[in-house]
Amino acid sequence: MHEHARLEKCRKRVAVQLVGETMADRVLKALITASVALMALLYVAHNLANLQQAYDFFAYTTSHADQEAYPITLLPVPPAFLIVIAMIVVFSLELLAGLGGLFGAWKLWSLRNASSRDFEAGKTWAKIAMGAAVLNWWGLFQGIAVAGYQLWQMPLGQGPFDGSWIFGGMAMMTLIYVSMGEPTD
Repeated sequence: MHEHARLEKCRKRVAVQLVGETMADRVLKALITASVALMALLYVAHNLANLQQAYDFFAYTTSHADQEAYPITLLPVPPAFLIVIAMIVVFSLELLAGLGGLFGAWKLWSLRNASSRDFEAGKTWAKIAMGAAVLNWWGLFQGIAVAGYQLWQMPLGQGPFDGSWIFGGMAMMTLIYVSMGEPTD
């Protein structure tokens, strides 16, 4: 009988510890998702507030100008309408990352006391938003602008080159963290 009571006490202590760790993990997932979402919203807001400068920068980075290290760029200089389409795609992904991420963070926050199954089901928007951010900053910026248009060798390209790597990394780490499975109830 004494052994049974000791085991029961141990089980309760482990259960309390797991609940505390799970709660902290859930709160962190919501807060980190919200912080990356807020960053994406600030970027799209700045882009929209400086629309002409954003267009000029897109045009500059796809113009093949100031490329001395590797003067031949394989991707063609795009016409103005493709630059506008590229801007719409980038801004849309930033908006999805921002608004979807805030909604996803709110869902995670509101489900922090829910069952593991419900919390797992509530991760969808956070994952979609962080995926959009990764696609934008690693896929479009690193893949097309840096690799395709050689943004890395332009004087004005170093900031976006470095920033897109960092922002994509933040979003990817958040996506991985949010995607980590919950302990079952």
